[in-house]
Amino acid sequence: MGLCWGVRRALRIVDDALAAVPGAPVYSLGPLIHNSRVVEEYHRRGVTCVREVPAVESGTMIIPAHGAGPAERQSCRERGLEIVDATCPRVARIQELAAAHDAQGYGVIVVGDAGHREVKGIRAHAAVSLAISRIEEAEAADLSGRPWLVVSQTTFRHADLALICRALESRSADLLIRDTGCSATEERQKSLLRLAPEVDALLVIGSKESANTRRLYETARETGRPSWHIEGADELPAGLGAYGVVGISAGASTPDSIVDEVEAAILV
Repeated sequence: MGLCWGVRRALRIVDDALAAVPGAPVYSLGPLIHNSRVVEEYHRRGVTCVREVPAVESGTMIIPAHGAGPAERQSCRERGLEIVDATCPRVARIQELAAAHDAQGYGVIVVGDAGHREVKGIRAHAAVSLAISRIEEAEAADLSGRPWLVVSQTTFRHADLALICRALESRSADLLIRDTGCSATEERQKSLLRLAPEVDALLVIGSKESANTRRLYETARETGRPSWHIEGADELPAGLGAYGVVGISAGASTPDSIVDEVEAAILV
């Protein structure tokens, strides 16, 4: 549970960038990770989170773990910003797949949340793309006129991906499906499923904005154990002491320090 290697890698890159340019303006194109406490900590250290490339003439732009599109990178270069790329290598690989197949005339289907920056960044590498997160969307998709590459947001649940891919296959015989899910997400879900039979209740720790944490919570609820999604120790549910054994899991953007705080609060 807790921070995946891609997020740990991204934060190390940000730390190095801050050390290299002390006092200089540093921006992050979107939140560094989906955890408000981490974002606030880096804001105090000098990283300004922006939703789009600012109209500035100097500074450093961090591309977070979820990546960015070619146009955003070009905009940074045109403004004279130094780009520090902390894109997760798994996300970067999906972007490369999208760009390569776009060049071959494929459309790109990203199975994932359309509003997520990772999905937007992947779609930006293809001229024709779709974002699909539900079976109903897959069943209604118009896939005529071209072959399609199907990839997934790294944090999308594998079981849901399989169902959506079957629905897409009923719409087109010209699909190339690549499993691009993150093993770290799958490992957390499988670990939680192994833990559930041994406990009386489950706590899933992580930001409400974190897609992989939300899906981890969905997995917890599906076990039938009483389950709560909390962001920190201050959200521990009342009456938790009624359960003899409480299991803890945490999303891939949840720092160890927050998990430690929750454990300490439970044991008081």
